Amino acid sequence: MKLFDSNMKVLEKGLDAYSKRAEALANNIANVNTPNYKRKDIQFESFLEKALRDDGSSIIGKRTDEKHFQIGRENKLDGVEANFIEENSTVMRFDGNNVDIEKEKVEQTKNNIRYQFATNKISSSFFLFFSVIRNK
Repeated sequence: MKLFDSNMKVLEKGLDAYSKRAEALANNIANVNTPNYKRKDIQFESFLEKALRDDGSSIIGKRTDEKHFQIGRENKLDGVEANFIEENSTVMRFDGNNVDIEKEKVEQTKNNIRYQFATNKISSSFFLFFSVIRNK
C-alpha cells in the first residue's frame, strides 16, 4: 500500500537539493575574498522538470494491487539528484573571484523560503496522516 503520492517524493528530493544549495551558498559567502574562487551552485530544478514533464511517450499505469509493478513516470524521480556546478564563465574582480555577496544573500533567502515551504508541506501531510490514524 502506498501512503503518499509522488508529491512527497518531489518534496523529498527538493529538501535534499535545498540542503546542498544552502551548503554551496554558505561556501560562496565564506570565500568571497578568496582569490580565484569560483562560485558554486546546485543544478536541480531542470532535472526535476525533465523527470516530471509528460511528453506523451510514456504510459502511466494504475496499480490495482500493491504487488503489481509500477508503470510510468513516477520511477523517474528516483534518478533525480542535485549536482554541484561551478560557474567559470564570469569574473567579478581582478583577482579572479566571481562571488557577488549581494546575489548570494538573495539566493540564500530564496533557498530558505523554498526549504521552509517544502518542510511545511511535508509536515502538513504527516499531520493529516496522523490525525486520520488517531480518529480511527
